[in-house]
Amino acid sequence: MRLVRVGMSCFGVGLFVASVAAVAFGVTFGCTEVFCENPPLVLALRGVSLSGVAVFDGCNTCQLNPAVVGGAALSALGVVVGGVGVAGDLRAAD
Repeated sequence: MRLVRVGMSCFGVGLFVASVAAVAFGVTFGCTEVFCENPPLVLALRGVSLSGVAVFDGCNTCQLNPAVVGGAALSALGVVVGGVGVAGDLRAAD
């Protein structure tokens, strides 16, 4: 039951941090302003650092807010930890 609680707490805190940061500061910090006639339908990870995550959409590179990325990662970690806790509780019940 302990892992389920930790997972739920991580998920809740991560969701809160990501949503507050996205509303307060925006999801992106900035993008390049390059015009493309027919942009390719590509989304690529350009780089990961402490200042955030950079993604490339075929024409422009955008810097994502690190608080939003961190909150989303914390939520994903909470889902994994909670799932492990639920599986452990089900296994112990048998």
